[in-house]
Amino acid sequence: MRKICKNEKGQALLEFALVLPLLLMILCGIMDFGWIYYNQLAIENSAREGARFAAVSTAPEAGDTSTADRDNRIKAKVLAVSPNTIKGNMVITITYSDTTTPVNGDVTVKLTSKLRILTPIAGIFYGGQEKDISAKVIMKVES
Repeated sequence: MRKICKNEKGQALLEFALVLPLLLMILCGIMDFGWIYYNQLAIENSAREGARFAAVSTAPEAGDTSTADRDNRIKAKVLAVSPNTIKGNMVITITYSDTTTPVNGDVTVKLTSKLRILTPIAGIFYGGQEKDISAKVIMKVES
């Protein structure tokens, strides 16, 4: 009986098997948190760049025939500075506080996108493998 109780073969393997799921959950959580944080910063930067571009270039250019042309230039700027991870399904909303003469008011650039989560661990907490991220920036239009 003493011989059986003193046999400790496989003890380290059993302890590792018990700790491995917890270690993997922590590692996946760190990766997902970093991924979401990076993309949230990226969408905020893209919104800020778009709002800044809109604030300094709201006056119509020579080739602009409508406000749609102006908005398309702003959207092109936002897409140019956005990473590919959020660019695919990004919704860009541009509004002006003074719609009759936009030069006299504020411009609001709002971006929303769905971000694909890297690991299934974070999907448990977010209720799926996608997380909505958004950013909104308001700037005074410079004339």
